[in-house]
Amino acid sequence: MDWGSRVALILMLFSVTISGENDSTDSSTTENNPDHDHLAFAVNELGYKLMMETMKQNTDSNIVISPTGIAGLLAMTLLGSAGRTYDELATALGFSQDILTNRANHENFGELLAGLNSNASSQTLYADAIFVDARAQLRALFREYLKRVYRGDALVTSFSDSGHAKDTINEWIKNNTNGRIEDFLKEPLPTQTKVVLLCALYFSGQWKHPFIPEYTVKMPFRSPGGDVMADLMLNFGQFKYIFSVNDGLHMIALPYNDSTTTMYVLKPRFPKRTSLPELMSRLNCSRINQLINQMETNKAVIRFPKIDIKSSMNLEESLKALGLTSMFSPREANFALMVKSEKEVDAKENDLIAKIRSGDRPKEIKDEVNSLPNPGVYVETVLHDVKIAINEYGTEAVAATSGILARSAEQFYADSPFYICARCARDDVLLHVPRAVMMYEI
Repeated sequence: MDWGSRVALILMLFSVTISGENDSTDSSTTENNPDHDHLAFAVNELGYKLMMETMKQNTDSNIVISPTGIAGLLAMTLLGSAGRTYDELATALGFSQDILTNRANHENFGELLAGLNSNASSQTLYADAIFVDARAQLRALFREYLKRVYRGDALVTSFSDSGHAKDTINEWIKNNTNGRIEDFLKEPLPTQTKVVLLCALYFSGQWKHPFIPEYTVKMPFRSPGGDVMADLMLNFGQFKYIFSVNDGLHMIALPYNDSTTTMYVLKPRFPKRTSLPELMSRLNCSRINQLINQMETNKAVIRFPKIDIKSSMNLEESLKALGLTSMFSPREANFALMVKSEKEVDAKENDLIAKIRSGDRPKEIKDEVNSLPNPGVYVETVLHDVKIAINEYGTEAVAATSGILARSAEQFYADSPFYICARCARDDVLLHVPRAVMMYEI
């Protein structure tokens, strides 16, 4: 067994632009599906836990992650895993330990991800692919399921020509993020790399109620390291808002013009008493959902900073803290359903495919999967590259809204560290699919 072989399940890409480059068309909807709702909540939960772990390891920097994209990448990884690696991935994703039950979970999650591409008003592009070394034998079962369920393509490259492989992967990333992320791989991958799983998520949305560019001014932003000057945008009008005395926070909803996507901005109500990390440690995904459901429309005056961030993170330690340890270990990782062992005969795989398709005896199937020869590949690292830009866009709402400003309006000034999440809700179901979660400090 070659313990030097690597499955480079390493690339998680996310580009967000919140601006006004899109035209407006009717949004499509998906059918209400409780399984989708369960999976969406599991993705939310994974994203929140991952954000908190990442925050512990990056105490002096902004944190921006894409729970949807990360979950998509891990789900693709789960498809090819066996043994302890399978159990850990299934637990982290909120999937079942049962292989046959997870067939339905994968298909529902695939539909949920495909639904991200259905809205033309706020542009969301989700794509995934797998690059396989010319010397590796990718299983037909994995290739077929990846294509059918996650619409992912299996592409062949030669990692022995590391420079060409790097250029090929960077070109795929650039093409699938509308050119927003270039030169993702700064250095070539190791020549012993066997497989690279890629996932790209691009989102560009236009505000339903644009900020007013001529009122963007330099104002102090109270960061933990001291005040800095930042461009704070202005908006005012009717917005969903909540002030929770018990939680010591307030939150505002900034909708996009697609009628399904909203960015929620949450911050300590009294930041001098409570820091953002302290507040977030007392919350969880369920509590934030409850607060969102309790929001009411109020007059509000909003100050919000223009944001243009490029962030690159290694998520290995954060994922390990969530229990995903074996996939990073050369001696414990098991991706027997993804890559064939050189010693394996095709008859065993064909027999396994027939049993999985029959849907009978799930325990027997799992035991047989776990008995497949381990190909000896592992995850080298998980890189997360993020670009996010938030600006005002638009002045057409000024005349319509200028008359509703009143002294009774709520004031939401994001002039100190805050948390945001951009989520999609379809058909009034709490099917919240997070495009990004972010803790922001200038």
